[in-house]
Amino acid sequence: MNESVWNIMSITTSSNNLYNQPPNGFPSPNGSPPSGSPPGGGSPPPGDSGNGNTATVITNLQRNVALYGYILLFLFGFFGHINSIIIFSRRTLRSVSTSCLFICVSISDIIYLLVCIYDFLYTGLALTPIDTATNSNLSNALCRFRSFIKSVAMCSSAWLLLAIVIDRWLRIRFPFQVKKLCSRKRILIGALIILIFAIILNSHLLLPSLGTLSGSDICGPVTTSTYSFFFRQVWGILFTCLQTVLPTIALLIVTIDMFRRLRLRQKQKLNRGNRRRTFVDRQMLIIMLASILLFFTTQIPLSLFNILLSPVLQSRLTQTQALELTSIFNFIASINFGTTFYVHCLTSGLFRKEFYNIKNCNRRHRVGVITRVLGVEATQTQGVYVQKNRNQHGCSVQSLH
Repeated sequence: MNESVWNIMSITTSSNNLYNQPPNGFPSPNGSPPSGSPPGGGSPPPGDSGNGNTATVITNLQRNVALYGYILLFLFGFFGHINSIIIFSRRTLRSVSTSCLFICVSISDIIYLLVCIYDFLYTGLALTPIDTATNSNLSNALCRFRSFIKSVAMCSSAWLLLAIVIDRWLRIRFPFQVKKLCSRKRILIGALIILIFAIILNSHLLLPSLGTLSGSDICGPVTTSTYSFFFRQVWGILFTCLQTVLPTIALLIVTIDMFRRLRLRQKQKLNRGNRRRTFVDRQMLIIMLASILLFFTTQIPLSLFNILLSPVLQSRLTQTQALELTSIFNFIASINFGTTFYVHCLTSGLFRKEFYNIKNCNRRHRVGVITRVLGVEATQTQGVYVQKNRNQHGCSVQSLH
């Protein structure tokens, strides 16, 4: 997702007199170009006036999307990601190196959703944000922190998805070197490299040059004109290319080659010894494809919108239309960070089975605790029942007597 708007669905405009040389943008009502810019680059919507510190009023559509949309994302997202981490950590899947990457993606998505709580509070619930006039240091620090963390999480999730595809491709391309190339140690090193890359790429967001713009709750350049030019004209396109466009191209290339090689392998007969491994690999491939499809459908619309905003759409959209479209596309992009668990459940039978096993184990564990209170005879009966079904459902519940 492009970082043209840090405070998702809460875009405001800043002072038209902040900088001596305003960038390209929407023409303001009085004909002069605005100087404020949404975070992440690209051209900003216009201000309401040509002078003074002005702030764009958040429309009802923006507020409703931030309020009800984030409520749904938080309820389904946190529940789903926690269960995804538990499922990929179970014995059936944790032996596969790809599971480690899926766990990393879930952690990254949880961090993204946690940062979005700020937008939910101050846009959806319309709480009063920290006043830059009375506490500018805290306001600027919070602006840099949430901008940096959200950007790192978005970059990490995109490139971790590419790492998942590469991991599956290596298993197909070099089937006799899987233990060496796809070990969990190498996977974790790769995930660490991705994290370091994302931190370095977005490290400029922690500089004092970025802060809360006067008269608004938007993060943007507050010091030098050089950084202002980079932030508005370069950073948005650069981030879009590195976070969406480049991973998408690489995903398509690797996925096409992987399926080409997979068709060749399917022509070979499989012996009984590797059927179980082949089944698990096939299920992991289905989960990977579902994740790629979700990434494409949620991230590409916002990326295209941000790329076309300055050269094409700025002269055809009003201020309100630009703000509301940005809110809608940002929310669509956020769906990628909150619904992966449910997509995996819908597409993978093995993933659903592991989820049902977790529920069955928890239910039998609660029943076992209750029967312990009822007496020794009932407790022994429950202990035998759990022991009998332990292997079938993969539970780790011990005998209760």
